Amino acid sequence: MPDIQEDNVLEEQRSLADLPLWTDTDAHTKLQQVCERHNVPIDVLTELVTLQRERQHQERARGIFMRFEEILGRMD
Repeated sequence: MPDIQEDNVLEEQRSLADLPLWTDTDAHTKLQQVCERHNVPIDVLTELVTLQRERQHQERARGIFMRFEEILGRMD
């Protein structure tokens, strides 16, 4: 039985399935290299992009900065 974190990762990957940076193997490899170079875990970037896409239709992004801080807080 997959845990909640694995479920969240799978859901995020599905929500980004239309973006070439996540679907094109070469582009994704380059993205991973850039993330490694700048010490940004790819899952953090994935979650930030997912959050932004979820909220892009909202006129006000109330609460989004708190979520940004939570997500970025996972970085060393």
